[in-house]
Amino acid sequence: DPVLQYLETLKDGEKPRRVVVARESESLRTVYPVVGGRGRVECLHDSGSQVVSTSKARAMELGLSWDPSVVIYMQSANGQVEKSLGICRDVPFDFGHMTVYLQVHVIENPAYDILLGRPFDVVTRCVAHNGRDGSQ
Repeated sequence: DPVLQYLETLKDGEKPRRVVVARESESLRTVYPVVGGRGRVECLHDSGSQVVSTSKARAMELGLSWDPSVVIYMQSANGQVEKSLGICRDVPFDFGHMTVYLQVHVIENPAYDILLGRPFDVVTRCVAHNGRDGSQ
């Protein structure tokens, strides 16, 4: 236990500093807007992504069309690089109290349905407050 090791290395009379230990993992942040007016979809909120993206299968299920002339190369967390299939323009995401229109890159087979990256944060002025108990 690193905390016990730290406490055991303190010199006599030395006041210990506050030590905070993170859990092994935390739940991902998800929201469930109605996308494209077609259905409620689980969206993974990831402020570390530069784009909003979706799987090809989900885009087709939602009846979204995309422009194949606008492609980007996406690098995933495991380092793989994949060319996108195109971009869906001005897709409505209805959160009940607010509708935002996002530009959504289509990816062949990502590990998520829809990923809400930085463009979502910017347009909504999103600020997340994380509690030590994992709440937001």
